[in-house]
Amino acid sequence: MNVFSPSIVATEILHLSLEKFRWKTEGRIDLVEDLFDDELVFIHITGQMTTKAEWIKQLKSGNFVYNKIEQKEAAVKVYGDTAVLVGKAYFTVNGGSLYKLVYTEVYTKKNEKWKLVNLHTTSGNF
Repeated sequence: MNVFSPSIVATEILHLSLEKFRWKTEGRIDLVEDLFDDELVFIHITGQMTTKAEWIKQLKSGNFVYNKIEQKEAAVKVYGDTAVLVGKAYFTVNGGSLYKLVYTEVYTKKNEKWKLVNLHTTSGNF
């Protein structure tokens, strides 16, 4: 039986999400790829859905580059071995395009390791 404190898990997920942002801006796609679950579903601001393999291919090709990600707000709710993070951030991509996004990240614990299983972004006004 896993015994943990939801507040400790929430802090861990908040840190992991920020690390993911840092890895993206530093081009550490290998670390991002490891964090993403093999069955990840990513829903973009356009409504387009991509798989882990499709999104990692885009990142590795250089067709989509994260220049800067500035988190403005984030909160986590923990439900057993699942954690849901909701946040707001400014994303600067592809050399200067700025997006103000509201996002939801769903993490689940698999083999004692947190994996991102769902990512959903939408435009925000903040």
